[in-house]
Amino acid sequence: MIILAIPICILGLFANAMVFYFLCSKVKKTKFTVYFMNMIFADIIVLLYQYTYFMLFLKPTEVTASVSNFLELTYMLAYNSGLYVLTALCAERCVLVFFPIWYRSHRPKHFSFLVCALSWIFSALVSIMEYFTCYPRFYAYLDEDSYGCYFQTIFQIIIFLIFVPIMAISTLAIFIRMKQKVRQGPPAPIDVTITAVVIFFLIFDSSVRVYNFLEYWYDALGVPLFTISVLFDAIARGIDPFLFFFVGYCSERECDPLEVFVERSLQDERNRVEGT
Repeated sequence: MIILAIPICILGLFANAMVFYFLCSKVKKTKFTVYFMNMIFADIIVLLYQYTYFMLFLKPTEVTASVSNFLELTYMLAYNSGLYVLTALCAERCVLVFFPIWYRSHRPKHFSFLVCALSWIFSALVSIMEYFTCYPRFYAYLDEDSYGCYFQTIFQIIIFLIFVPIMAISTLAIFIRMKQKVRQGPPAPIDVTITAVVIFFLIFDSSVRVYNFLEYWYDALGVPLFTISVLFDAIARGIDPFLFFFVGYCSERECDPLEVFVERSLQDERNRVEGT
């Protein structure tokens, strides 16, 4: 699985870096661009960690404890942030789709930046707490059966059961509204992009998280499921840029530069028509 995951990591890193550059300098900024920028940035960090981890596994190299600790903590920070930012994106988009007038009159300025910043701060707090209570990989004295590790695992499950349903229900509502308005014209590309991103998140990323929770209580799950989760984690972090390219291409069916595909995949046709 690691042999399969390495080229996926490399391709995903290249594609994510390209999309991140487009979002920063080429693509017209919207209310939702900052969410996608933060998601892509988190994916880049996770993919960098995975590639480093895989290469160290294939070719063992001495790494200092401080470097190992930094890599693990950075990975958890980006891993958790991706979930929180994507959930915030889906929730805000759902509010805009169903309550456009209220949304435009009550949305605070720079709301997206504030939400993303809070997501990273919350992720940092959760990751630090998780690392020092329930990560025995580098600290022999940490016990997975300790009360701290037990309550931390329960806390992570609660967070998962709060954020993922919000994400899924918001996306389902967006999809239903999108299908209801199909007679009025093609759906907004950003709605298609969000739906596709969430579907693949639920298939690949969520399955890895569920495995991690189950493995805490059932060690018998063992290596086979772990190796599959390694591959799924790599796919989950590397697939988003290709979804942007695909949705952007399908919106017009024209061979344009890649940055045009990315910009097109994040367009809200209704907002553009209304001049906002």
